[in-house]
Amino acid sequence: MSASPSTSALPASGAPPSAGVGPKGPQRRKRNTTAIAAIAVVVVVIVAGVVGYLYFEKKLPGQVGSSGCGSSSSISVWQDFSATEYPAYAKAVSEYEQENPGQTITTVNETTPSPSNYVAAALACQAPDILIGASDFAGGLYFDGFLANLSALLPSSTFTPFISSAISDVTQDGAIYGFPLNVNGVAMIYNKELVKTVPTNTDQMISEAENITVNTTGTISTAGLIYAVDSDGGYRYPAWQSGFGGSMFLADGAPDLNTTASVNALTFATNFSTVYRVEPPGITAESTWEGLFAEGKVGMIFDGPWDIQMYVNALGAANVGVAPIPVISQTGLHPRPFWGSIGAYVSLRNASGASPAVFNESVKFAQFLASPEVELELFNSSGDIPSLSAPFAYVQSLNIPFENGFLTQFFNYSQPFPNTPQMTYFWTPFGTEISDYLSGAISASAAMGGIQTSVVQEMQQNHIPPY
Repeated sequence: MSASPSTSALPASGAPPSAGVGPKGPQRRKRNTTAIAAIAVVVVVIVAGVVGYLYFEKKLPGQVGSSGCGSSSSISVWQDFSATEYPAYAKAVSEYEQENPGQTITTVNETTPSPSNYVAAALACQAPDILIGASDFAGGLYFDGFLANLSALLPSSTFTPFISSAISDVTQDGAIYGFPLNVNGVAMIYNKELVKTVPTNTDQMISEAENITVNTTGTISTAGLIYAVDSDGGYRYPAWQSGFGGSMFLADGAPDLNTTASVNALTFATNFSTVYRVEPPGITAESTWEGLFAEGKVGMIFDGPWDIQMYVNALGAANVGVAPIPVISQTGLHPRPFWGSIGAYVSLRNASGASPAVFNESVKFAQFLASPEVELELFNSSGDIPSLSAPFAYVQSLNIPFENGFLTQFFNYSQPFPNTPQMTYFWTPFGTEISDYLSGAISASAAMGGIQTSVVQEMQQNHIPPY
């Protein structure tokens, strides 16, 4: 195929299944947008009338569980790929099974894999052999001894083909606990038919959004922009927080959420619907604003490469643009959304119940998912940007305008996705407090104060540094 401004520009080893085969999972975080229980979970059990505490057996970095507790001969996988990513994954499964006769991959479409789901399964010795998802909750699971230290099992040369920032996103205390499958984050995606001047600061962005918005008898039929801060569990909130000069955590790992910058960011994000009225109110599902944009009813959204092919298919490559999120006019600072990777992680045997043979084969299949061929298929299928240096360079060489927009955002104006256990305690309090704030029950200041208090309490209870 000739290179053109479309993610179908890559040569493919075969036509992938049509988009939509797999589930449309929440976005990178997305990958953690449901209520998330503490990772260092304590399960209360009653034995002979005595209440005790059951902890998952903590393993030293790189130490594989001494025994499995199940009998399955297939490799089980939990994944949350988007509808356009899933065909590439399904093709990879088929190819691996063909190349390795006797091996079977069993996939569970865990559309919102979360630490609470995983821990419950692991404590029953039923965790998946391979978990595919965001690096933050996987980092928490590794911290608590559920996932294998791959760098202790494989030669260091295994990881040198990856770009350094992708490997950093799956590294904790020098241990590599996953294979990065892509690099991702969010940028501003806009409809070129509606957005006449691409904004570079937020004053221009709001002005452009006001010009686009069509409000008929109190109902917005065409929205200037949609941010919907309550639709993704808080994954995109840190972009505005950093733009107002705030941070998620201090250098020692303590949360830094109850600040003027955090309150200003939350207020700014909700003013789109309440003050400027360029965003329809009450949008709490990502699928809603994704669908509206694909229908040509929104000027600007803030999304990642995992959805770009869906928008290109709907609107045409010539009508889809990607640019860095505009500078905050009040501060002069760039919003810095999270930048990270979706990775493939291997459970320790005492979490999954795997036999030594299945465990070893799981490591092999996880590594296969991060091969150049599969990463290029993911790019071809969805627009995902590869984490391996050679495919990454190839994507750059195509000079596709909207992919260039993502690359500019990721490598110039983004912040690393915290893959430490501290991050896992943010999602649930954010969802609870933001819901109360949007309902009018509490102020923005009270919401951020409540999030801070909840995160600190959970970290203290679970002895997470610095507590």
